[in-house]
Amino acid sequence: MLKAGYIITLLSGIGIFNSCTANFFNMQDYEKQYAYMQKQETVYGNYLAGRIAHIRQDYDNAAYYYVKSLEKGMVNKDLLGKTYIILASQGQIDKAVKYAQIARKNGDDNTFIDVIDAVNNFKHGKYKEARDKMVKIEEKTYQNLISPLFSAWSYVGEGNYNQAVAELNRLSETEDLKTVYYLHKGLIAEYFKKNEEAQKSYDVVINDRSGDISFRALQIITNFLIRSQNKSKAESLVAKYYGSSNIKEMLSSLSKKIKESDSSIPLLVDSANKGIGEVFLEIALLFKTIPAGYDYAQMYMAISEYFNPDNDITKIAMADIFEERQMYKDANKYYDSVSKKSEMFYPAQIKKANNLSEEKQYDAAVKVLKKLLRDNPKNFQVLFNLGDVLRINNQQSDAIKYYNEAINSIFYESEKYWPVYYALAVSYDKNKEWLKAQESLEKALKLSNRHPQVLNYLGYSWLKYDINIDKAASMILEAYEKEPNDGVIIDSLGWVYFKTGDYKNAIVYLEKASELNPQNAVISDHLGDAYWLGGRKNEAIFQWKRALKQEEDNEDLNLKSVRNKIENGLDQSNILTLKDEQLYQNLQELENITN
Repeated sequence: MLKAGYIITLLSGIGIFNSCTANFFNMQDYEKQYAYMQKQETVYGNYLAGRIAHIRQDYDNAAYYYVKSLEKGMVNKDLLGKTYIILASQGQIDKAVKYAQIARKNGDDNTFIDVIDAVNNFKHGKYKEARDKMVKIEEKTYQNLISPLFSAWSYVGEGNYNQAVAELNRLSETEDLKTVYYLHKGLIAEYFKKNEEAQKSYDVVINDRSGDISFRALQIITNFLIRSQNKSKAESLVAKYYGSSNIKEMLSSLSKKIKESDSSIPLLVDSANKGIGEVFLEIALLFKTIPAGYDYAQMYMAISEYFNPDNDITKIAMADIFEERQMYKDANKYYDSVSKKSEMFYPAQIKKANNLSEEKQYDAAVKVLKKLLRDNPKNFQVLFNLGDVLRINNQQSDAIKYYNEAINSIFYESEKYWPVYYALAVSYDKNKEWLKAQESLEKALKLSNRHPQVLNYLGYSWLKYDINIDKAASMILEAYEKEPNDGVIIDSLGWVYFKTGDYKNAIVYLEKASELNPQNAVISDHLGDAYWLGGRKNEAIFQWKRALKQEEDNEDLNLKSVRNKIENGLDQSNILTLKDEQLYQNLQELENITN
């Protein structure tokens, strides 16, 4: 709902994490040191345990040990800053306030101390004190955005509709805040049972053409429409976005909820606390779209959750932040807290399965997905994800089964479905069913409008089998022109030169591929081959030995062949000839550009 450019402008100068982001000292073997420090009951032992937990992004234990250090008498500005920031980011605002106030007495002038104070006062009904704290913050993010919304909802808490609207009107002149202004104006009008005013505001949000309506706004507005005995309009509103949306399952769940509901359903935002929770959630979601904004996003989401722990969108968004930090167990705790009755249940479970797969808990991931499949056996996304998990776990026959079921569930062919054909081709290839793999790749090529990854896979495979050489080289060259910095594609181009006997250029491209993908076993093997036939035999042996130690793509490596090359070297391979003169010329021109 908020415009990214506007918030980026506001973001400059905002001060939240300056007490928390001091560089950590470099430590070796975190786990052993952490286990040791946890046993120490000294002040310094607790502090170091907190520091190590902080480095490990184990924020619960970091907060626990920092607090223990403070309780045992270690009081300094740096420790206090870390403590109240981490407590706040965990949603423990009541605890954070205590240490933030001590930090202020110790000279910490971080703006976020005022934010924590204001938030805590608001939660406990001290609305005037909350306003006073927030209003005095001079940074423009607060002055131009947060403070007007915060003050408006504080007046809602005091039952003062007119003053709430007056505060909100401070946003009305900023075009980038138009939908935010009208959404909250509608929410406040709803709360005070001014339904005509609410309807006018929500209509502006619905008819805004500057961007897609958020799912949260859809939940809020359809809730209002149902209670206003206008269920048909609520259904039409959801249907309007269903056809082109990538959140069809959520919209489908929302549509089902609308059909099953009547005008007696409760107001969605029925308190000032829930209203201000919406404010902090919306700001958090915007910060989350900015590369430098993740810490801010987590902080604001924690505050939103503090005000409304039942908002499932907050849970999903918080989990997503943990995913980005590869903290999959923490993310899954949030996903598990989403009710089965929630519109967010389906995406939460899908994401949980993905996280389990990332942690190589493939059986657990399959179990989650199969449970979803029992409720909806023709669901494309669940079938596709099941295929992916099984393929990654090298259960290719089962993967093929679910990919084909996913394809059979498609009502019409579209370019957005090319990845399932590509994934099916990979499984067929790994299952030694090349003709079927080729058929699926050609389908993916057509649907994807000749995507570089598909071009590369099919072209490289033909080279591998010494068939369709001209076509293969042409496809790889096309893939390279589309993605000139992709290490795997560059490897394939190097392999074209290698297979046609141009070892000098093969080395140039394979070295570049190795620089881009230094852990790839197949690329190291290829580079070793090129070095050997290019007369650089010591370097060739080094690359082959390196390939045996690398994990990336090592399942595609012929270990026996590599060990034999290390012992006996490489015989001259059959040199393939390109029959297409124009293709040969294109490769020569590429050589000239490179040189």
